[in-house]
Amino acid sequence: MKARLVALLLILSFQPAWAGTPLDIVFDIDWTTFYTVHSEDPNERSSKSIQIEGKTYRPTDHLTEVIEHLLKTHPDIRISFFSGGTQSRNMTLLESVKLSDGRSLVDISHRILSYEDLTVVSQNKTLKFSEQHKKVLNQGIPDWNPKNTLLIDDQPEFAVKPLKSVSSLGHFNFQQKFDVSRAGEKFFPASEIEWKMERNKALVWLALLENAIAESARTGKDFSTVAQELWTRDSKNPFILKQGQDLLPSLKGQACRKIFAL
Repeated sequence: MKARLVALLLILSFQPAWAGTPLDIVFDIDWTTFYTVHSEDPNERSSKSIQIEGKTYRPTDHLTEVIEHLLKTHPDIRISFFSGGTQSRNMTLLESVKLSDGRSLVDISHRILSYEDLTVVSQNKTLKFSEQHKKVLNQGIPDWNPKNTLLIDDQPEFAVKPLKSVSSLGHFNFQQKFDVSRAGEKFFPASEIEWKMERNKALVWLALLENAIAESARTGKDFSTVAQELWTRDSKNPFILKQGQDLLPSLKGQACRKIFAL
C-alpha cells in the first residue's frame, strides 16, 4: 500500500501545473500569422496569396504545420485568434487556410475574436491603435487562466495584465527573396539573415512553446511566465530556429538553406 502511494506521489510530482486544464495559445493575425502583401510588387507575389475584401494576404510560412504539431502533440492546447480586423475579414481569411486533414483554421479554433471584441481604453486619436484598444479575454474566452494563456502578437502591448504576451517576431514586409536594393528601408530587412528569420518565425514560436511547456512541467512555474522568459532570452538564437525545424517531420533533416529558400 505504501509503495503504491509513493508511486502515485511520484507520478503526480511530475504532472504540469495545468494538468487537466487547457493551455490557451492566442495568435494575432496581421503581421503575425498573415502578411498584407502588395500584389503589384513582383517580389511579394505568391501562389499562397489570398484575396479578401479587396486586399491581398499571405499566411506565414509553416503556419499550418506548426498548429497541427501543437494540436497533435498537446491535447490540452486550445488555439484561438484575436485580431483588430473585422469579424467578416478574419473569418473569411481563416476559413481559406486548410490543414493537411482538410480542416480550416476556423474549424480548429477555440475562439476567433475581432475588432468588435477589443476593449477601448482611450478616445485619444493621437495614440497608436494598440494604445487606444486592448485585447481582453474575459468575455471572449471566459474560462481562460492567466497562468496558462499566452498572446503571440507583433504588438505585445495589446495585452493588459494579467494576460501575458510575447512578440510574434514579425517586423518586415513579406518578400519572396531578399531584396538588397531595399535593405534598410522601413519595414524591410537590412540583411539576408533578418529576412530568413522573418520567413521562418513560426518555427521559432514552435520551439519556444515546446520549451516553455517542458520547463513549466519540470519546475511547476506558470507556463505563461516561463514562455515570456524564454522568448526574451532565446527568440534571436539561431539554434532555436533549427530546433523548431527539427520538430516538424516535413522539415526534419533538411538543410537550413533549403528551409530558408522557400
